[in-house]
Amino acid sequence: MEALQVINLTKHYENVRAVDGISFNVKKGKICGILGPNGSGKTTTIKCISNLIIPDSGKIRVLGEDNKKSLNNIAAVFEGTRNLYWRLTPRENLRYFAGIRGLGGRELEKEINILLDRFNLTDKKDVVVNNLSRGMQQKVAIAMTLICDTEIILLDEPTLGLDVQSHLDIKNILIDVSYELDKTILISTHDMKLVQDICEDVVILSNGKIVAKDSIEKLFDMFKTMTYEIVLTECLSEEKKSSLMKLNRAFYIINNGSKLETDILNEKDIYRIVDDLKNLDIFIKEIKQKEQNFERVFLSLTAGEVD
Repeated sequence: MEALQVINLTKHYENVRAVDGISFNVKKGKICGILGPNGSGKTTTIKCISNLIIPDSGKIRVLGEDNKKSLNNIAAVFEGTRNLYWRLTPRENLRYFAGIRGLGGRELEKEINILLDRFNLTDKKDVVVNNLSRGMQQKVAIAMTLICDTEIILLDEPTLGLDVQSHLDIKNILIDVSYELDKTILISTHDMKLVQDICEDVVILSNGKIVAKDSIEKLFDMFKTMTYEIVLTECLSEEKKSSLMKLNRAFYIINNGSKLETDILNEKDIYRIVDDLKNLDIFIKEIKQKEQNFERVFLSLTAGEVD
């Protein structure tokens, strides 16, 4: 079942086409990533879905109904720190946002306790949100979307600015929410590793248009390469970096020139690479194959149009 349908969505700002006739679907209970460089239309799309921006044309359907009639089926967390009331505690925030939706009573208090426990916030339930870490604040914001028990959750950059542990916590929570609670999640992010770890489907935008939409697996198949990391005996000089860029092969210079990465289609290419580097007096300490990297797929699809 399609939980969310975006059909020929268009939104212009003066002479800028922020979103230019895009269409995609998200299946019920799935996590879909919406990606793209800054200015590609990600946030505008999410705000149109949540009725914060009125599109110029197109349709948005939530569980088969017009999204304007389905506000009770959508909850959202936007980029930044304005999703919560900072002078309230986590418990008070959850109670407040549930109250806006007309929820209350003993059952609500039970649900609040369950959510605080699920998000490991029980010990902080009575601490003013302003005094919590950025990671804890983000957990409270995502918990806020669940207390309303909506079918669809929209998240705009949910891991931005988080430390490693908080990032891992949010990732695990989103997987848990999708699979155990059967929630549909649309997540806008620049975090390619997060997308690779939790999303089943991806929509990639560039200049307001969709350049790719498919499952992670099929997008990987489109760019079926092997990535090799080449550790060098010493950092590359600027002269050698320049010589390297003149070769008929794409190298990614890592760690200020102490490592290289390259994508190959045929394992025999690795021998040619060794010879090319040897001819440039670039000496190899170690070569190892890496896992497929979704960031490379993204860069290929957006033609290097990065932030």
